[in-house]
Amino acid sequence: MKIEIKIVPDGLDPAKEIMDGIPVDKMQDACPIATQDPQINDENRNIAIAEYKYGPASNPDERCGNCSAFNISDYMKDCLGDDSGEIGYCQLLKFMCSAQNVCSSWAEGGPITAV
Repeated sequence: MKIEIKIVPDGLDPAKEIMDGIPVDKMQDACPIATQDPQINDENRNIAIAEYKYGPASNPDERCGNCSAFNISDYMKDCLGDDSGEIGYCQLLKFMCSAQNVCSSWAEGGPITAV
């Protein structure tokens, strides 16, 4: 038997919680937990810093803002509460990140602007 307990912030529908591995096109209208819970976002960002060298970009061509994991779709902007495009959600490392930064998992082909 397996018992699962989920703790989610007030107002967040657990049925819509984004779990790792769900493709972007299946995420419609659901906000990733890290966009709603600052503690989880901080934990994930700290992992990105420690394990993936998340920080200032030295090469302007390889920034989070043009990474294939950088999500700034309209629904994600609503989740983030920021429509500037300077803050996005890293689909790979599961945290809110700056378009101006980079990490070692950067991949060509972004940002994600539509779902």
